[in-house]
Amino acid sequence: VELDGEVVERAEPHIGLLHRGTEKLIEYKTYLQAVPYFDRLDYVSPMCQEHAFALATEQLLNIKVPIRAQYIRVIFSEITRILNHLL
Repeated sequence: VELDGEVVERAEPHIGLLHRGTEKLIEYKTYLQAVPYFDRLDYVSPMCQEHAFALATEQLLNIKVPIRAQYIRVIFSEITRILNHLL
C-alpha cells in the first residue's frame, strides 16, 4: 500500500492469504469429524458454514431431513445473515 497522507495512492492485493488448506485437512476425516473445521473458515457465521456442509452431505447420502429441522436451519441462517450485516 502506498499512501499520500491519508489518501491511498496505490494498493496491491495479494490473493490467497486466507487459504488454510481446509480441504486437505479434512480429506481423511469422517463427516462428523469435518464439521469443526467449517466453524473456523468464517468465525462470524459458523452456523451458515455448517448448514451448507450439512446440506451437501445430506444430498450426497440421500438423507431426508424433517421439514421442522429445515425451517430451524433457515431461521438460524437468516439470523446469522442479519447479525453479519449489523457487525
